[in-house]
Amino acid sequence: MENKKGKISYLPDNKKAQGMSVTTIILIVLGLIVLVVLILGFTMGWANLRQFIAPSNNVDSTVQQCSIACNTDQKFAFCSEKRELKTNEEKLEDVTCYSLAEKKSVYGIDKCGAINCDIFEDEEAAKATCSEKDEEIQYLDELKIASYTCLESDVVTI
Repeated sequence: MENKKGKISYLPDNKKAQGMSVTTIILIVLGLIVLVVLILGFTMGWANLRQFIAPSNNVDSTVQQCSIACNTDQKFAFCSEKRELKTNEEKLEDVTCYSLAEKKSVYGIDKCGAINCDIFEDEEAAKATCSEKDEEIQYLDELKIASYTCLESDVVTI
């Protein structure tokens, strides 16, 4: 398109009909999203809307993560990585896939035969395996992994 001076221009001669800026379009879209959230919150109830944004239950995703860790031989992810398990009834913090598989099988986390976590069932079982002074041995204390430091009196002599 040539203008009056004979130069090629891609802009129209009529500058009065300019479009909306990108910022204006973004603000309109954000405003519509906020309006929809407010309408849904007041009509459905805020508690119901919260379930869509942040579910109160993560059991299925934790079971899947633990299964993947076991199937891909990720020893740290299965034995030591601390997780948070939320159900409608309880919230378990700093638990591992191993501790859930051993102590809370109700959630469907299977024991992993492919991985040896070297974690004992309780403190007494850990003490019984001490082979040298100051050796650190891990055991399950309820659902959390604890550590026991062997004393000289705990050392088993053969």
